[in-house]
Amino acid sequence: MATTHKLLQFKQPAKSYDVVIIGGGLHGLATAYYLARYHQVKRIAVLERRYIGYGGSGRNTEMVRSNKRAHETLPFYKESLAMWDGLSAELEWNLMVQKKGIIALAHSDPELAAMRMLSDSQRRAGIKIDMLSPDEIKKMVPSLDTSDRPALPIVGAQYHPEGGTVHHDAALWGYAKACGRLGVDICVGVEVTGIRIGEGRATGVDTNAGPIAAGKVHAAVGGYSSEIGRMIGMKFPVQTIPMQVMTTEVMKPFLDYYVASPRLHFYTQQTLKGDLILGGPLDAFQSWNSYTTWEESADRAFKIVEYFPDLAHVRVVRSWSGLCDCTGDSAPVMGGCGIDGLSLDIAWGYYGFKSTPASGKYSAEYIATDRMPEKIKPFALERFYNRQPVREIIL
Repeated sequence: MATTHKLLQFKQPAKSYDVVIIGGGLHGLATAYYLARYHQVKRIAVLERRYIGYGGSGRNTEMVRSNKRAHETLPFYKESLAMWDGLSAELEWNLMVQKKGIIALAHSDPELAAMRMLSDSQRRAGIKIDMLSPDEIKKMVPSLDTSDRPALPIVGAQYHPEGGTVHHDAALWGYAKACGRLGVDICVGVEVTGIRIGEGRATGVDTNAGPIAAGKVHAAVGGYSSEIGRMIGMKFPVQTIPMQVMTTEVMKPFLDYYVASPRLHFYTQQTLKGDLILGGPLDAFQSWNSYTTWEESADRAFKIVEYFPDLAHVRVVRSWSGLCDCTGDSAPVMGGCGIDGLSLDIAWGYYGFKSTPASGKYSAEYIATDRMPEKIKPFALERFYNRQPVREIIL
């Protein structure tokens, strides 16, 4: 029987809180949840200027994985991927977790050799990785063209069996409802216009609903980290770049895995509903506009039909884009910024969704204890000034 009570009651902000979190996406909500549940912080507000999930949390391709490269990032993503498994039970909400496996295609012998080297690093970090031949790929994905017909034939692949998908809306509402049960105030339509700083310490925020005092302020703002920098007179080492995605009409199930081509920058998966989500590379230039273009849509359509020729008749029904704040070393910025009481969880590029559980956990630990957790020390802002970048690559 359908329920008539509201899933979540949004609040008007109070005049003061122990912690104010800027950003009502997955990272902000996850941080609030772990603060309330595991660190017993009582008075928390999550401020969102539009609606929860407006940014990248609702504009992604649902992929979760841990097959990164750098020794700094591998343990972090491994833990985050493992945390997704138990979250449905913990949050009391079905997140639709599917560990369907990710197949990353190689189109040349040098690419395949690079994948083997990468796989060795990942296995040493305890991540499950296999290498596949074209025949093995064909058995797993019969609809994929592994012949020599494509301009760049498939010569092999890396298979990450623990990777897969989590429904982004389910994850968002799971964290939001859990926050509501723990007494977190989720305030939508509340825009932060400034961060109050006194004697070198963050003391609160200015909003369109009036000033709010806070013991600590945490920024988890997705593609808008440069706005936080402007408010405190700093320029963060990030570029904001859109990434476009599109989805097709619903079809009968035919694709059991997530298939990607790092070389050609396309990736696709079939959702539980039956439509295909088609992703691609970041746009070629910086922008804060959430637009979609014919050129990028055509590029994605061309690449998917090149390797899945049976899809030539399928219609595209929707497209969207999200904003990605990217650093030069493809790793995020977490922790302090030189102002006491102000912490950051920003610059996740297009891989912020998969990092949600671990990001929330360690951001909450940092806020509650004022100590930088070991697993996120390499992501500190200071690395850009100390010339200690994370040697990651985007895959």
